[in-house]
Amino acid sequence: MQPLLILSGASRGIGRAIAERALDRGFAVGALARTEADLVSLAALAPERVEVTVADVRDQAAVAAGVQAAIARFGSPTLVVAAAGSLGPIDRPWLLPAAELDDVLAVTVTGAANLASATVPAMRDAGRGTFVAVSASSATRVFPGWAAYGAAKAGLDAYVRYLAEEAGEELTAFSFVPGLTDTAMQEGLRAVDPERFPQVEQFRRWHERGVGKAPVVVAEALELALALPRAEVQGQIVEADALLKARAQAARRADA
Repeated sequence: MQPLLILSGASRGIGRAIAERALDRGFAVGALARTEADLVSLAALAPERVEVTVADVRDQAAVAAGVQAAIARFGSPTLVVAAAGSLGPIDRPWLLPAAELDDVLAVTVTGAANLASATVPAMRDAGRGTFVAVSASSATRVFPGWAAYGAAKAGLDAYVRYLAEEAGEELTAFSFVPGLTDTAMQEGLRAVDPERFPQVEQFRRWHERGVGKAPVVVAEALELALALPRAEVQGQIVEADALLKARAQAARRADA
């Protein structure tokens, strides 16, 4: 039976790139996102191997229904990726609107928990599976103005550590940090005024220099992470940039 990837945030950016690369590798894909048109275009790439569900990850029942539809069609998931996230409000920590802060925490942390609730039991029953949460460097590094996003990603990392510790030997779980990636979120960041985001000019310069990675490169880095021994990733925060750097160094040594 073909392996199954189930992921949230599948409609665009990093999530979409991961879904497309999985299809290229022969996976079936159970894709969840809020944007129906993007899901339809994903399903069109391989209709016989894609199950799509329009769902908000904050809605536990909707997530569970989408996951069960994919499992009923393709079997237990091999890989689950929680890629849904929200940048949330950009401002000083004491100025964050409570409702907007609640929303970014719910999308990032509760959304990942809802995805785990719907998938981890099936992976444990099958005796194998991997759960990956797409995190960010702002979970451990301060970018002024990003308190909501950083707090949400830090909470996500903590949730994954608990998942890795408590789900048993059947499950591998880790956080994955893409690093600077050229996505719609980055485009939005570059439009924020410096009063709320003091480092905006730096991000604009990085964009002008082409520093950001394409989402497909992040998907390649995730493959590198998934190839690592379980003991090296379990409960850890794995950085795409470190893996890509190591791959480049190995290639140079091979050519020397």
